[in-house]
Amino acid sequence: MRAYPVTLVRRFSSLVDLSFDDEASLATLPLDISSVVQRQAILRAGEPSPSMYVILEGWAARYGIRANGSRRITGIMLPGDFCGIHALSGASLDHGIVALTNCKIGKIDWTIIADLAHASPAINRALWRAKLVEESILRTWLLNSDDAFQAVGHLLCELHVRACGVGLMQNRRCYIPLTQQDIADAIGITNVHTNRMLQKLRREGLIEFQRGALFIPDQDALRKACDFTPAYLHPLEAA
Repeated sequence: MRAYPVTLVRRFSSLVDLSFDDEASLATLPLDISSVVQRQAILRAGEPSPSMYVILEGWAARYGIRANGSRRITGIMLPGDFCGIHALSGASLDHGIVALTNCKIGKIDWTIIADLAHASPAINRALWRAKLVEESILRTWLLNSDDAFQAVGHLLCELHVRACGVGLMQNRRCYIPLTQQDIADAIGITNVHTNRMLQKLRREGLIEFQRGALFIPDQDALRKACDFTPAYLHPLEAA
């Protein structure tokens, strides 16, 4: 339980410079913590929610359903990421959110977040920057969608950077708990084509990816191959 405030403070600190008082306010937020099992819904499209949610443990995804019934992932959330920020505007969610792994979710009444944002310019700015990063990631995914090889490599680069940023790196490897179908749904290609692109990345020595453990032998080589630069993730040092 004690690690959860650290998760929240770490995420906000990656977005803005926080004062000691800001960190203390975040660390003492009244979180209603619940567990969501793998592949179960966290939020459903169209549901009004009086709360904002933060991923405390595990990975989750934003998704929509196409007219043909297929799923399209539009965002991947790691520990510390927010969902349900729409609650601050009183709007209903226009997409679903599903747990990709077993998750711990912290629910915070939107009035508490609104009051905190009003009292702290830094926290208010962090919420806006979180939304900016979310939208920037989606735009970048769309721009990469024409080239499957580039898109798959680019996604792995992105998740590697983001996982490293929240302390999920160990022995130069990070665990990315996405199935091949999850990657396909994020890129917008078939499972079979995704498999071909992953195999090509392996053959060219750009990745080692087994049972979710991702190792990138030469980050510069992979970044060059898939035209990846992390600027669209809006790291704090570039702000």
